[in-house]
Amino acid sequence: MGEKKIVIAEYPAGEVPCLASVLYEDDRPVEFFIRRKDRQSLLGNIYVGKVETIQNNLNAAFVRLGPDQNGYLPLPPRHSRRDRTLKAGDEIVVQVEKEAMKQKLPRLTQSLAIPGRFLVLTSERKTLNLSRKLKEEDRKRLEDFFRPLFDASFGIIVRTNAAEADEKELLREWEALSGQMKRILDHGAERTCYSCLYQSESDAIYLLKQCPARDLKRLVTDDPETKRELDAYIDRTFSKDDRPEAVLYADRMVDLYKLYNLTTLFEALQSRTVWLKSGGFLVIEQTEAFVSVDVNTGRYSGNKSFSKTVQMTNDEAAPEIARQIRLRQLSGTILVDFINMREPGDQKRLRERMTEEFRKDPSQPQVIDITALDIMEITRTRKRKSFKEQLKEIEADG
Repeated sequence: MGEKKIVIAEYPAGEVPCLASVLYEDDRPVEFFIRRKDRQSLLGNIYVGKVETIQNNLNAAFVRLGPDQNGYLPLPPRHSRRDRTLKAGDEIVVQVEKEAMKQKLPRLTQSLAIPGRFLVLTSERKTLNLSRKLKEEDRKRLEDFFRPLFDASFGIIVRTNAAEADEKELLREWEALSGQMKRILDHGAERTCYSCLYQSESDAIYLLKQCPARDLKRLVTDDPETKRELDAYIDRTFSKDDRPEAVLYADRMVDLYKLYNLTTLFEALQSRTVWLKSGGFLVIEQTEAFVSVDVNTGRYSGNKSFSKTVQMTNDEAAPEIARQIRLRQLSGTILVDFINMREPGDQKRLRERMTEEFRKDPSQPQVIDITALDIMEITRTRKRKSFKEQLKEIEADG
């Protein structure tokens, strides 16, 4: 994966004070989040909500999470016993599964999940599951470790990076997460309506979870509150031997966002055009239904033949497309129009290249197919708002 660093910097987006969080791999930005300093994401939060209405025609319930926040709870086509008794006025424990998007309310679920660095605990699927990406020897070792702890009161998903942890780290995270889940399941419904039972991770913690300690070379912020949050998370999560150090940047001569040239990155992400070193370029368009990426040879004027130029441009475009998808937090259906991808050999090679590049992305995009019109069809699970949506939210609040 290469060396990683995380920068969380105060950033003036127009007149709105924001925090920009950036993950770098080998000195190239691969993930970027920006939000107002006075706003936190609801994604992943767990609340005691109140059912306002049941919409039978939509097969959904509208649930109030607080005085100024509603959410949308889909109900299964065949109502379970729990769903049949759901009625207006009921107080229920729900988790924000998807953030508000465009004109849609946040999507809620009653299937709760609490993620850590190595584990995810779930309230519904009460089984012990291990990542398929684990090596066989790691699977056996981790299953032997967790099997005695598992009592089926909730589910356990053992993540791929659990292979890097020792037993003390695994036990520390298990005790912390299982304590949280037990409190929510046993006593959550008794709490006051609109109580937040679980506060999800900030952008900074989300990025930190992606970095094995041995790969993280720098973790720096100029925001004291973020520094305190990082220190608290590191104290309860990392062992003394591998803990990263969060550095508070305090140079008054040069702002942290200027030191890392975040204005250039911020402006580049607002452009639909991404230039490649060869002179080719990508055009990225976000529509209501899907994201399109068009690959062009552009202004290349070398001495290669057209077929070699096409192959060179496509090969250069593949890793950049994967990076831009992750950097801009693009999700859903993504359609990529590579150049002249008519030969089966070209299709196979590019498909394998994209699949390999996507292994670096925690959201694990999937190459689904190549259509009859030679368009590569990709899907990526939505975890966070796209950069475009983040920007609109800042502009609307400003």
